[in-house]
Amino acid sequence: MERDGEAGFTVRAVAAEAGVAPMGVYNHFDGKDGLLDAVVTDGFVDFARSISATDGDAATRLLKSGRGYREFAHANPVLYSRMFSAECQPDVDAASDAFAVLTEIIRYGQVGGLLQAGDAEVLAMQVWSCVHGAVSLEMASAQPPHLDAAANYDNVLMLIVHGLRPPG
Repeated sequence: MERDGEAGFTVRAVAAEAGVAPMGVYNHFDGKDGLLDAVVTDGFVDFARSISATDGDAATRLLKSGRGYREFAHANPVLYSRMFSAECQPDVDAASDAFAVLTEIIRYGQVGGLLQAGDAEVLAMQVWSCVHGAVSLEMASAQPPHLDAAANYDNVLMLIVHGLRPPG
């Protein structure tokens, strides 16, 4: 899909690359939409691995996770766009598992007293919204041309980390 774009991602092309008959792909995935959903589901599994961070304190984990988010999007721009489009129907568990990775980082920081108290899922959604917005703007080239995108993104991550610290 990354090589040929979504328009070039056809059942016939996938079947040819896999060395199987197109009808076999249609039957196994219930057509192109089912095939795309399976690719997106696998994408969420890979994405969860990319944003997983289990070393360091909560701030370090948030930074690593956020950087993994951006790296995944840059390495897989077509898939990333499809993963967050209204047209896809990935496996709910795969998408939820990716979100759970971030939620667990928040909980880890809360237990250690490094991140503010509150509903970890709500805080994770707020973090996800910030990170997703920053990455999506960058991917859409919707930033001023003189802006260093990587430095801007790191600053967004630092704002998130500072904003999640407990008051006081």
